[in-house]
Amino acid sequence: MLELQPRTEPDQIGKYIIKRRIGRGSMGVVYEGYDPFVQRPVAIKVASPEASDPATKRRFQRSFFIEAHAAGNLQHPNIVSVFDAGIDGVQNYIVMELVKGKTLQVYTRGDELLDVDKAVDVVFKCCKALDYAHREGVVHRDIKPSNIMLTEDGTVKIMDFGIAQLEQLDETQPVGLIGSPNYMSPEQVKDEPVGPQSDIYSLGVVMFSLLTRHLPFEADTYHSLVYQIVHNAPPSIRDFRPDLPEALDQVVQKALAKRLEDRYQNGVEFAADLSRLFDQLRLAGRQIENLERRDMLTQLDFFRDFSMEEIQEVMYAATWVNFEAGDTVINEGDIDDTFYIIVTGSAVVEKGGRPIGWLNAGDCFGEIGFITHQRRTATIIAEAPLTLMKINATLIGQASDHCQLRYYKAFTETLIKRLSETNKLLAKEQGAH
Repeated sequence: MLELQPRTEPDQIGKYIIKRRIGRGSMGVVYEGYDPFVQRPVAIKVASPEASDPATKRRFQRSFFIEAHAAGNLQHPNIVSVFDAGIDGVQNYIVMELVKGKTLQVYTRGDELLDVDKAVDVVFKCCKALDYAHREGVVHRDIKPSNIMLTEDGTVKIMDFGIAQLEQLDETQPVGLIGSPNYMSPEQVKDEPVGPQSDIYSLGVVMFSLLTRHLPFEADTYHSLVYQIVHNAPPSIRDFRPDLPEALDQVVQKALAKRLEDRYQNGVEFAADLSRLFDQLRLAGRQIENLERRDMLTQLDFFRDFSMEEIQEVMYAATWVNFEAGDTVINEGDIDDTFYIIVTGSAVVEKGGRPIGWLNAGDCFGEIGFITHQRRTATIIAEAPLTLMKINATLIGQASDHCQLRYYKAFTETLIKRLSETNKLLAKEQGAH
């Protein structure tokens, strides 16, 4: 017979019902709880200094509530909200918004790697949140991947504002192990006063880690690590990932500058450079995507006589659409003036519910409706995953004269070919009768 193990977790802290333990940190334990009055789930962080000295305990407790109050005044979509703080016996606790998702630690150590534009976006939102907190007079002091959440819906949330300050008041902590030295600024590891720019540096280290899965400085001993942070120039992110753009490396390097005057002065400056960079990355992404699409079109028979510039003009007059196998592209009887070119995949042509033909990459359809604006005479269904180029007649009319001539020449050839095939099919059916 199995013996029941005694429950080691409390059933309740203050007015909050404890559901389960969800984490443990240097200051204590984090529980998932429930607020029966407001009727909402919460996260409860319990901090219990182990120092036996009553004076130390009183100082810890006083600072605990000062920091909890400061953090509780922060109201920002990218900062975890603090709802309450209190004492239950010897335990000091903070009640926070319960956030479900993953910390950024998953993306700096595991197999998952954020896309570059997503990593830039995450850091951008952190910059905005930190700038808000700094203007409210609150410095985080312990920005690191495990203190930044990416929720299930993709929202960025910074946690534990002010908690690092409390850790330093617990005299049982060994010297050199307070906080997260890998992410500390030069002024922080030298035990100098820290301000908003220390958080900027730490966020720069987070960005470095998100992009490379490496830290800018690593060492076997604490003192060696401190020496590197204070004296050594950080490596380039391109040393680990040569594919990353130079402009991105410049942003990271500025965030990691040793001297405060060389570093971003505030979160807004950092965010502004990231915003410009994000626009450049998106533009570069679109340019790469356009080049890939253009190369795909050069392989299609419809575009065999087009120059690269003419293909580009047609692309401006078109949209790309994707269909899964079984999806209906157009229905028999619909009124539609769109002309389609199949880029990849295949489709079946049906009339009256009966298959009458098949279309493959390079084939076109919709030319009659494109010219006459009459009802569609057949149904087109994707037989396999299908990528189509959907050409707009109005936009083609705005293309250059030589592009329009090339386009309508290819279009006419397609129409003649289709009419010829239809005549052959009708002749075959009549012969069968």
